[in-house]
Amino acid sequence: MRNRQQHETDTGHLPSGGGMTGAQRRAEIRALADWLGLAPLTAPRTHQILLSAAPAAGLSVVKVCAAWRAASGFAHGRYWPNLRASQPRAAIAGDDGVHTVAFVIDEDQHRPLTEYCRVMLLRLQERYEVRAQAR
Repeated sequence: MRNRQQHETDTGHLPSGGGMTGAQRRAEIRALADWLGLAPLTAPRTHQILLSAAPAAGLSVVKVCAAWRAASGFAHGRYWPNLRASQPRAAIAGDDGVHTVAFVIDEDQHRPLTEYCRVMLLRLQERYEVRAQAR
């Protein structure tokens, strides 16, 4: 909701139809958390989540983290995944003699990540079902 609030501030947008703003939703969530006695939330740390989730799903922490870092770096526009984990798909010559190269994430890098995600989601579903039946 913080990012939503920032976007609304940047754009001057207000929800239509009497809907709450990001700031109002954030305050509502904080009040509920306080009522439940929950500590203030911190930003999720993907690396820490992977350190716990990978072994719980029977996966190698090192391999999962390496695959995640490459995909995350690629998604966030970092230059190193283009050098390390991508495949060139096209080269376009410009009128000025400069060439532009289009890259995509290398399927040999992407495929393991998708498999790791699938396995972890299956384990999550299994745990959810066990907990749901226990209630």
